[in-house]
Amino acid sequence: MLIEQPCKLAEGLYLLGEKQSLVYLVRGKEAMIIGGGMNWIAPQLEEQLEQFEINTAEIKYLVIQHSHFDHCGAVPYLKRRFPDLKILATESAKNILSKQKVINYIELVNKLIIDAYGLQDQYEKMNLKIDAVDVDVTVGDSSVIDLGGGLEVRFIEVPGHSVCAVAVYIPKLKAIFPTDAAPCPTGSIEKLARPSPQYDFTLYQRSLMKLLNYAVEICGFDHFVAVTGADAGKVLRNGLEQSVEYGKRITGLYKESGDLELIARQVARETMQADSFDFMNEDLMMPISRAEVRNILKSSGIIAGQ
Repeated sequence: MLIEQPCKLAEGLYLLGEKQSLVYLVRGKEAMIIGGGMNWIAPQLEEQLEQFEINTAEIKYLVIQHSHFDHCGAVPYLKRRFPDLKILATESAKNILSKQKVINYIELVNKLIIDAYGLQDQYEKMNLKIDAVDVDVTVGDSSVIDLGGGLEVRFIEVPGHSVCAVAVYIPKLKAIFPTDAAPCPTGSIEKLARPSPQYDFTLYQRSLMKLLNYAVEICGFDHFVAVTGADAGKVLRNGLEQSVEYGKRITGLYKESGDLELIARQVARETMQADSFDFMNEDLMMPISRAEVRNILKSSGIIAGQ
């Protein structure tokens, strides 16, 4: 089943945010926010925490699952809102987010979206500026956080979409949060967003295979939906299959045209038509598509790696 609206997914687990920028809250004796979202969802988060009667004093942790602009934009606001909040991420993410030019870019793109959505008043009133994203604790494959009440949170390094991506797994709930290491559904578990190997296509496929080792009844994506029941494991398998097919398609297009830029432009336009990311435009999509096409061709040995 696909769940699109904020709700209580299971005992101690809540889907929060807005369709294009989702985060999750898992709640034992202590609570953790999974995902850093974009800054424009802050008003919805405040409403949802009240709606679900979350004791905000319990919120002790927030996991940044990777360092892209749409996955850590709400972190500065939440850190100001909850000063004792510990921000968790991989060592790679910490290093990336320590660079001022990265923070400037994250602020720039999030502010463009704020302006496009006409949310300037909320930006000023709630202080949604992204001036720093400081990581307090680094996590990796061997890391575990005990929230109490039998809820352990485990971390799975899943590079490929980004160098710094980490998935989250909660054994008691059989819930996994793959971030963009797996393509998310955009309508059904057969209709997925295109695979996004922005860092490395070989690692992207390996990370998907790694996720398939876990028993899963809830799969919480950062965009569009959470998937529950038998579909939760199946959507990850579909993601791996579609990634393999996507790789074949890109290599086939390159053998026909030999023009990486032309293929990247085609992919960017197809993505804008199919994936419904309202906060993106073709200019923002092009560097992403270019990197993905290049990484697929490098993984296939068609062009030289760098």
